[in-house]
Amino acid sequence: QISPKEGWQVYSSAQDPDGRCICTVVAPEQNLCSRDAKSRQLRQLLEKVQNMSQSIEVLNLRTQRDFQYVLKMETQMKGLKAKFRQIEDDRKTLMTKHFQV
Repeated sequence: QISPKEGWQVYSSAQDPDGRCICTVVAPEQNLCSRDAKSRQLRQLLEKVQNMSQSIEVLNLRTQRDFQYVLKMETQMKGLKAKFRQIEDDRKTLMTKHFQV
């Protein structure tokens, strides 16, 4: 076991309602935090996580936009199918009338 003066320890970790990871860390002496290499590593890790979170948010927004586009196209395709079906039915009706004449 590492004493708090020798290094960092993760005290607890959990997930918030939005799915983000929340960690409580026991740091070495407070006045060492600013110049400690592990503190720098944690800041770099935090920056990477924030960048990844932003990228995921952008991808999520794009996915939502694309999904809305697909739903719109699906509705239009259903409308086209109905129109083609009506045209085919009209053509059959006209052909029947033509043969009867």
